[in-house]
Parts: sequence; structure tokens; C-alpha cells
Amino acid sequence: MTTIETLVADLLGQQWVIDLFTELGDRQRQSAEVAAQVRERAATNHVFWPFHAPQFPLVVADAAGGRITDIDGNTYLDTHLGFGAQALFGHNPPAVTEHVRELLGRSTGNGYLNLTELQLVDLLEQFLPHCEKFAFLNSGTDATAAAIRLARAHTGRRLVAKFEGALHGVHDIAAHNTAFWYHGHPAAPFPESGPGGIAPLPALTGVAPAPATELLILPNDTDAALALIEAHRHELACVLGEAVSSSFPYAEHTVPMIRAVAQRCRDLRVPFVLDEVLTGFRYGPSGAAAHFDIPADLYCYGKVVTGLGLPLSILAGRADIIDHAQTSGLSLTDLGSKTCVQTTHAGNHLSLAASYASLSLLHDAGDAYYERTRAKVTRVQDRLAAFRTETGIPLRLLGFGDFIGSFGYVAGESYRDYREFAAAVNPLGLFLLTLMLRQRGVYTLSLPMFFTGDAHSDADVDEVLDAVLDASRELDKHGFPFVLPS
Repeated sequence: MTTIETLVADLLGQQWVIDLFTELGDRQRQSAEVAAQVRERAATNHVFWPFHAPQFPLVVADAAGGRITDIDGNTYLDTHLGFGAQALFGHNPPAVTEHVRELLGRSTGNGYLNLTELQLVDLLEQFLPHCEKFAFLNSGTDATAAAIRLARAHTGRRLVAKFEGALHGVHDIAAHNTAFWYHGHPAAPFPESGPGGIAPLPALTGVAPAPATELLILPNDTDAALALIEAHRHELACVLGEAVSSSFPYAEHTVPMIRAVAQRCRDLRVPFVLDEVLTGFRYGPSGAAAHFDIPADLYCYGKVVTGLGLPLSILAGRADIIDHAQTSGLSLTDLGSKTCVQTTHAGNHLSLAASYASLSLLHDAGDAYYERTRAKVTRVQDRLAAFRTETGIPLRLLGFGDFIGSFGYVAGESYRDYREFAAAVNPLGLFLLTLMLRQRGVYTLSLPMFFTGDAHSDADVDEVLDAVLDASRELDKHGFPFVLPS
């Protein structure tokens, strides 16, 4: 066995870990029974998600604000908030549920124009004045896949560039060289890197390896990335980037690099796609694009855009690019000149209504919303810094500003790039901390995620912090190796 496998085997055999598993199993008997039945007959969104599947999935009976209750009657403070999709105002904001309820029994649901779509576009133009046109889809994966297709249609070129470690969904181009695979640890060494870029490596089985004519993997290094973009300028259909990546959440490194790449793409007339699925509407009303002054040709939004867990994503940006997916009015004229990104349920009326209501709440809240959220984050970071100084435990909140990622144990103080950061993260710590938070009444899925906003009061945030610090002290008491052996 490898050193890591030996460490895992030893850890799972320790009595305190066995006791933790037993306690959670006893607490969630009904959830466990339902999950077992579902697993036998269906592959659901998150309960059996590869790589990050929760060991003790909950079956939720009720959700309101920042709390959920499972079918066993346990109530948890929820920091998962539907992968962050309900982070703005929590579960089931009354104004949003009422607005959607008004459509039920009247709307066709999909397949027809509805006044709600125009209302939402009017509102989006206030949030996103840098965007000329909008397309409504179902998920962040849909949005980035559509952006690639439209960029290829617009340029007539095939090559797509993305950064190593970036998560842009699970379609085949996106599912290469992502953080799905704990790269940097013995079980998953990094792929080869050289002057020609980083070798494309599928992160999922069933994904065909992308040829060099289809995908270019950029290193998280400004000069090297710019040189590769320059060298492939005549082949590139687009470059994808995130202002702050969930896989390398250090804005001081990523923002200057992405801004430089975006500007170089503009100079070279290579479409740049800014993935705002995680950052959109969270860094500010106009997202990371305005907050960090990052120009792009296409923007992808998702997660928080409905505030109700209903499926919706938004592709926005240049009208001349998005128009490749809009009919000329004559089908024969469209042949050979148009593409398609729409699906049957894309832009369904209930999702559009939820988005309009949720973003209206955000619009009315104004800057005060962001000030409240930033104050909570600052308090969290200050307490964690004091805890690290006091204990030496390398506990961090991996995120920046209003975009908050997860708690984790990370060796070292600073990291040059994604590779250094990935190698410093302890995945065993993420797994155990998640379960120990559940034990303390805080729910997160399979990683110790921390999404917040108006869903949580200051007292809620303190409750989460108390649980995280207490769990970390217990891990330390049991001799947990916060820094993995190299």
C-alpha cells in the first residue's frame, strides 16, 4: 500500500473514528434506509456523486432560511445551501416562493414565450450593463458548453484553452485537468508540463482524451499562459477563465493573471469566456467582471441565479456571438450558418420567475447586502487567524470576499499556483471535518463548504465557527496529521 493508503487504513481503524461513524449512523437511520433504496435503483445528483459522495447522506424533510431538518427529525445549520445556489437568502425565501406560486396552474412551464422572460432581461440589464444579450439554459455546465460552441461557430476555429485545475462543469472539454482528481498526491500525480503546455488528461472515465487540436491546458502562470495564447492565436476559438477559482481560491494570484489574459485575448481578437457560475452576483451586483475589471466576450452565470434551487443558468455577452444561436427567421437560411444551444426545458417559466424574484430582492437590498456578507467573512477570517496562531493547526477558510469556498487544512502560508496549493491540501481532513461538523449540528455535503449571505445571522456564523474550531481541536487531540507526508 502507498503511504496515503496506510494512513487511511490506520485512521479508519481508530476507535474515535468508529464511534463517530456509529453515532451518525444511529442518528440518521431513516435517511440511511431511504438512501440505500435510492442507490440501488437510481444515480442521483449528489448522494452518490463520485469523488465527493457524502458517507451519511441526509433525506431532507424541511428547509427554511439557513436550516434544514431531515426525516429523522434532526435539524442542522446548513452551510452547504445547495452547492451555494441558495446562499443569497437561504432556502425558500417567502418572496421568491410566492412569486413562483403565482405562476403555478397558469404557466405552460416551457416551450412558449412568457412575459417573465422580458422582465428578467430588463432586470439583468441593470445588474450586467456590460452584457448585450442573454441566453437562458439549465446549469453551469450547459452555459460553459454553450459558450464553447458559440465561440467555435463565431470564429470557425476548434481549439479551446482552459487553466489547469479549473472547474467549468462536467462536459467533455471541461472534464480535463480539473480538481476532481486530488492532483498532487501520490494516487494522482500531475500530468506532464512543458513549453507546449500541459498534457490534457481526462478527469473522469468515459471522457475521451481531447486531442491537441481541441484543447490547450494553460499553466497558472501569467507569462507562460500569455505565451501559449500568443502562439496559438490563429487556432483558438476561445479561452476560458475564472476570476477566483474554487480549486485555487487566492484572488491575489488569479485576478491579475486572468485580467492580463482577458486583455491579451481582446488584443488578439480571441474570444474570452469568463466563468462567473460561482462568482456572479456574489462579489457585487455585476459580479467579478466589474469588481475586478475583467473584460470578456461571453459570461457564464449559474448557482445563485434562481435562489430557489430551480435549474437555471445564463450565458451573456456579445450579441454578435450569441446571435449564432438565434434564428434568422428562415430555416433554409439558418442551414450551415447557425448553431443551437437551446434544450426543451431551458429557460422554463418557473425558473425565470424565481430568478426575477430573487434578483429583485438582491437589487432592493443594494450595497448593504454585500457589506453584511463581507463583515461576516472578515470576522471568520480574523478568528481563524487567531486560532492558527494559538494552536498551530493549519485551518483556513479557502475563499475570498463574498465568494466563500470551504474550510480546510492547508500546509504552508502562500502558494505560487494551483499545483502547489493542491499538494498542500489534506483531503482526509476535509472528509473528517465534514462528518465532525455534522456531529455538532452543522450540515455540509461531502466537503466542509461554507456558503453564507442573508441566510445566516451573525450568531449562526459564530455557531459554525465554534463547531469548526472544536472539531479541529478534537482532531489534534487524536494526533491527526494535518500535513500529509510527501
